[in-house]
Amino acid sequence: MTRPNRPIGEDDLTAYVDGELPSERRALVEKWLASHPEDRARVTEDQQIKARLADSLGALADTSLPDQLRVDRILADRATRRMGGLRRMAAVVALVAASGAGGWILRGTAPAVELAQSSAQSGVQAARVAYNVYVPEKLHPVEVSADAQDHLGKWLGNRLGAPVKIPDLGAQGLTLLGGRLLPGSDGLPAGQLMYETTDGQRVTLYLQGGFGEETSFVFSRENDVGAFAWRSPDLAYVLTGAMTQDELLNIAHAIQQWTL
Repeated sequence: MTRPNRPIGEDDLTAYVDGELPSERRALVEKWLASHPEDRARVTEDQQIKARLADSLGALADTSLPDQLRVDRILADRATRRMGGLRRMAAVVALVAASGAGGWILRGTAPAVELAQSSAQSGVQAARVAYNVYVPEKLHPVEVSADAQDHLGKWLGNRLGAPVKIPDLGAQGLTLLGGRLLPGSDGLPAGQLMYETTDGQRVTLYLQGGFGEETSFVFSRENDVGAFAWRSPDLAYVLTGAMTQDELLNIAHAIQQWTL
């Protein structure tokens, strides 16, 4: 029997997104989310993914995962709330797989999710290092300037092995300075795009190809610098900047829409 006063955990957040919580527990989760903006942002992103799945998969998208396939069960020994977004990503992958296979198939998922977590963590760390190195640079913050934007996109796309669309973030108050090629995590090439506000505040967008499945946003903060990480089908992205979580989330949404 579930204790109504136990701490809010990842199983609660997952069940909340799936609409599977009893009313009493749902009220506690909603109270928790009201005072925990990072969890609220992750839940919102998961709800948006579920809505997109509903549009594309119809009734199948409303199918609940069997308990034995829940990622919290599979990765219970590794569970931490900070990485909850990536864990729930595996549930989405399993659901998409079901649409093609006609049943629940999760062969080899646990190792795949562990690899995705490791890749995501190393990507965020690489993005933070590049941010710390190049954002303070006055003379040469970028390798290719915004004047050669078309060349920059094609060059990075060729090196990263996937098309690179350079977002126009003017509506978010950001001007492209340019970008550069980087040695990325896992020995793969990566790219960095740098943007600047009118008052000189800079944010960077780190891009890298390689292993991974499409994920929702995962937020982390180190000192005063926040980072949102996510994956499209082709590239991994890390948006980094000394801004509030809501400010970065707004920019991340704009980037995601631009790169669809």
